[in-house]
Amino acid sequence: MANNSEIATMNNSTKVHLMGIRIPNFSNGSSVNLQDNFDIDLEDTNWILTSSFIIFTMQTGFGMLESGCVSIKNEANIMMKNLADISLGGLTYWIFGYGMSFGQGPYDNPFIGLGDFLVDPPVGDELMGPVFASFLFQLSFATTATTIVSGAMAERCNFKAYCLFSFLNTIVYCVPAGWVWGQHGFLHQLGAVDIAGSGPVHLIGGSSAFASALMLGPRLGRYSRGTAPLPLGNPVNAVMGTFVLWWGWLAFNSGSTYGVS
Repeated sequence: MANNSEIATMNNSTKVHLMGIRIPNFSNGSSVNLQDNFDIDLEDTNWILTSSFIIFTMQTGFGMLESGCVSIKNEANIMMKNLADISLGGLTYWIFGYGMSFGQGPYDNPFIGLGDFLVDPPVGDELMGPVFASFLFQLSFATTATTIVSGAMAERCNFKAYCLFSFLNTIVYCVPAGWVWGQHGFLHQLGAVDIAGSGPVHLIGGSSAFASALMLGPRLGRYSRGTAPLPLGNPVNAVMGTFVLWWGWLAFNSGSTYGVS
C-alpha cells in the first residue's frame, strides 16, 4: 500500500495536471527566454489560437467591405491588396517584425527589440507551443494594422506600390507595438496599458491611412460631378463584410485577455 507521502505526491500531481502547468519545466534548458507572452497554460493556448483564427477572418471582412464600397472595376484590385497584407505582411513579421516588438537580445533598448528573428523554436523546446501561439496572435494584429490602410488607398494606388508599402509597414507597426507590449518598451516600463490595440494597432493604422490618403489625394474624377456619394459597387458585400468584422472583433478583444483562465 502507498504511504501518506506517496498519496500526497499523487494528489499534488493530479492537481497540477487538472489546473495546467503555467511555468514550463526547464530541466533540459530552453532556447527561448520566458516572458509574459509565454506564461500560458494549455487552456490559455487554445483560447489564444482560437482567437487568432477568428481574427484572421477579419481579412475576409475587410476585403468584402472595401470591395463592396468601390466601383466594380476595382473590386479585384482591393481584394488583391488584402491578400498582399496577409502574405507579404505575414512574411516580414516572421522575418523581423516579431523580433522588433518582442525580441530579447543583448542589444535590446527602450526603443526597439533586437532578437528572436525568424521565429523558429526547436522541436521539443518547452516553450515551443506558447511561442507559436503568441507569434500567431501578434501576427493577426500586425496584418490588421496594415489592412486598415488599404481602404484609405482604395482606387488610387498602384498595386505594385501597395505591395511595397505592405512589406515595409511591418516596421511602421512593430516599433510602436514594442513600446507598449514588449518588455523592453519604454511605455511598457512606464506602466502603459493597452488591452486590444487601440494605440499600436488602430492609432498607428489610422495615422498611416491618413498619411497615405493625404499623399495620394482624391480619386481622379471623384468630384467632377459634384460631391454626392458614388454608388456602391456591391452593397451586399459591404454589409456581409461588416458582419464578418463584427465577428472578428469579438476575438480581437476577448483574445487580448491572453487566456481564458
